[in-house]
Amino acid sequence: MKKKLPIIASFVLATFIFTSIFFFIKANRPMARAKKEAVGLARKYSDLKEVDFFYWFNRKESYFTVAGKDSSKNDIYVIIPRSGEKVTILDQDAGVDRDKVLKKVINEENPDRITKINLGMVKDKPTWEVVGQSNDKRLEYYLVDFKTGEIEDSLRGI
Repeated sequence: MKKKLPIIASFVLATFIFTSIFFFIKANRPMARAKKEAVGLARKYSDLKEVDFFYWFNRKESYFTVAGKDSSKNDIYVIIPRSGEKVTILDQDAGVDRDKVLKKVINEENPDRITKINLGMVKDKPTWEVVGQSNDKRLEYYLVDFKTGEIEDSLRGI
């Protein structure tokens, strides 16, 4: 019996690891598929050649944003509504970048932790959404105007 115990323990551990990996891959599949489709649409509607980053923005409507470079090496954002209508192409230099947005939110609003940042559209305006979390695990949302860098709205304690 003592010889079988390590074999059984190894089998249980291997099964646990395999199952964990399987569920991790399965859970990330929608994000990978959304990114693949968004990059395809971004290349169709813009001159996107290199992809640097992908954002999935969920508010009243969902948007997929692809950050990258066009054939002239200009930095661009391609914002695609989930519906596929009205794709918006922005020069990254036409607004405030994510690092400046993060610094502004941290300096002015002082969230305990930043969990994510996304770029999408709110009322037909390009808008950064910064999601934070307080020490008591409550969510905090900050909407920052892409062009001005001003915090347009905030929602705390969710």
